Amino acid sequence: MSLYPTIPKDIVVHLGAPSSDAQNVTVSFSDYIKNVASSEIYPTWPIEAIKANVLAQISVALNRVYTGYYRNRGYDFDITNSPAYDQTFIYQRNVYESISSVVDQIYDSYIRRLGRVEPLFAQFCDGVEITCNGLQQWDTVEYANQGLNYEEIIRRSYGNDVEIITDVPQESGAPTAPLEPLSEGDSGAAVEIMQIRLNRISANYPGIPKIYPTDGFFDVSTANAVRKFQEVFNLTPDGIIGPATWNRVNAIYGAVKDLYSISSEGLTVSELATAYERELREGVNSPGVFTLQYYLAYISLFIPTVESPTVDGSFGTGTRDSVISFQKTYGLPETGIVDERTWNTIEDVYYGILEGIPYEFEEGLILPYPGRVLRVGSEGDDVRALQGYLNYISGVYPEIPRVSVDGVFGESTAEAVRAFNTRFDLPTSPERVNAQTWNAIVNVYDDLYTGSVVREDQFPGYNIG
Repeated sequence: MSLYPTIPKDIVVHLGAPSSDAQNVTVSFSDYIKNVASSEIYPTWPIEAIKANVLAQISVALNRVYTGYYRNRGYDFDITNSPAYDQTFIYQRNVYESISSVVDQIYDSYIRRLGRVEPLFAQFCDGVEITCNGLQQWDTVEYANQGLNYEEIIRRSYGNDVEIITDVPQESGAPTAPLEPLSEGDSGAAVEIMQIRLNRISANYPGIPKIYPTDGFFDVSTANAVRKFQEVFNLTPDGIIGPATWNRVNAIYGAVKDLYSISSEGLTVSELATAYERELREGVNSPGVFTLQYYLAYISLFIPTVESPTVDGSFGTGTRDSVISFQKTYGLPETGIVDERTWNTIEDVYYGILEGIPYEFEEGLILPYPGRVLRVGSEGDDVRALQGYLNYISGVYPEIPRVSVDGVFGESTAEAVRAFNTRFDLPTSPERVNAQTWNAIVNVYDDLYTGSVVREDQFPGYNIG
């Protein structure tokens, strides 16, 4: 599942009830919506009424795709053509020109509740033979004739706590589960998603232990929660998140959150993974942008055709140009936008460079970010190097306690990191050393080591935040 909703290029429609032995057809998403709208409403209706109905139909389809409603249940399709379950789709029917024109205008939009992430399962009905707690199709005609625009009709139908998201990017469908199973020692956004969802599920199934912290690091507590989840839901209790466990977690999570109905509890931004964003582009300001800039700046030291951006966490024209130079160097579409393919290639190149670098602390040596978030429980030479930097800094800033240089990120190392963050006012989690924190620590160390004058209450002359 993508972190944020996108418009799929194609959608797989099952021509029957979910469990029926019916044909699956793959059509473009816009053609699917045109078919549904032509099957559900009349082309002679006022344009604003058509827009409101089309927007509801888009949101229903995107809810099914984004939440993996059917695929997480083991089906090989995204939605059915049965109005008893989803919405009407008549394979190979003709579509109306007026409806086709509206879909072309707004197919990259959807409805969601304020403060939520997932597309609203925008229930609708004709409002004559059947009434419902949502959009009533014939009422939209009356509203449009009264002069309401489609946004006003949507709020009249679903409440004032909804918003319409526009200009949603389109992406090809991706596998729901990671290509490789997740197990103890792994880290990243996919792990964090599972941790957050298992914790929510545990509210309904208290036998599943809570995971803390939910930071994308697959530790013992995560493995224990996975294993218990597998026992509860009759999966092999191996503590590994393979496709079956991934899909089952998402299915149960959707069920306990009621993501598939108009009365959904909703999915908040805080419930998405914080390690990496789905897409980075000009105008974004985030820790993910900082990590991106850090990687590109380091890569540029070794690959002369890659331009170095300013490392400040703000995606401006300089970062866009750097991304384009990287994409050109590695044969990627030169969009200046960091999608999943570009991000993965950047990481692969960065990690390839790191492979030739021994992580051994030596005075005066500045090591690059090791490419993984360090936290309590982490072990290795990169932790040992971090401890060496912190100890050197503590010689000038005594409020930062010294630690044992043993390569084990324990509570004393966490305390030193917290003190460093407090001293230099870093807006990062005190429990984690990400690219931004690592960069700040080595920059302060380098400033002190090379003899720069840093008086009490005076920050170095570089940007550490």
